[in-house]
Amino acid sequence: MQNLRLLKAIVERKNRVRRGGDEGQTVFEYLGIIVIIALIIAAIIGSGLAASISRAIGQVLVRITG
Repeated sequence: MQNLRLLKAIVERKNRVRRGGDEGQTVFEYLGIIVIIALIIAAIIGSGLAASISRAIGQVLVRITG
């Protein structure tokens, strides 16, 4: 009986440690994705592609609605 209580306590502690250890990592993963997306957007705007993309989308919308 004593061994079962000890085993249960060990398993519960490991589960708490696992859950707590992933939270910070997830925040940094999301931050990394946001930084990459921001860099891609900055590159598109900086290269002048933004105007071309905007024109192409406008032409497609005119075809769909017109």
